[in-house]
Amino acid sequence: MLSFLDKNFLTGDLYLVLVFLYRSVYGIHMSVALIFTPVVLFLLTSVFLVPVLVRLLRGSSLAEVTPEWLENFSTAAYYPMEGLLAQEDFRFLSRQPGFDFSLYRKLRTDRLRIFRQYLNRLIGDFNRLHAVARFLVSQGSEDRSDLAGQLIILRLRFSVSVLRVEASYLLCRFGWRSLAIGNLIARLEDMSGQLNAISAARLAAAQF
Repeated sequence: MLSFLDKNFLTGDLYLVLVFLYRSVYGIHMSVALIFTPVVLFLLTSVFLVPVLVRLLRGSSLAEVTPEWLENFSTAAYYPMEGLLAQEDFRFLSRQPGFDFSLYRKLRTDRLRIFRQYLNRLIGDFNRLHAVARFLVSQGSEDRSDLAGQLIILRLRFSVSVLRVEASYLLCRFGWRSLAIGNLIARLEDMSGQLNAISAARLAAAQF
């Protein structure tokens, strides 16, 4: 029969063994988490970024740009994007008699789909304007590296704005309530204004 002291020794040994096992298992789990967390984050980021970068870097050829398109182009066509996911419409719907949450989900899904169509078209229009501006700069007889640099900056600013909107759009897909795109439309307006300035300068130079 074990004495009281022997029992204490056994209990103490058992405690140390359990602590050792716990720390070992916990350490393995932490090591696995440290290894796989960056991998998972990288994969998720790639899934998000790759399609966006493809759309941004796809570019446009001058064959896609017609005089009619340039004449009819207006950034005002994208102003409705700002109200597509405005909370006022959803609040109004929720106050109607017989409101069903399925109607809310359907409206939100439809609005997100329309927003995606707008966004894809906006990116395409920016690429067309940028392609025309690059062509005009390259055709000039003078060194216009300053304009070329401005076009690069416009491209970078637009790309950053698109990435922000895409991230916000992704959050909206998971229930985020609002989506601000005023900055993105402003970048498109900057590109349009830059193209108009380049075109006006070339017309003025052609008259001399």
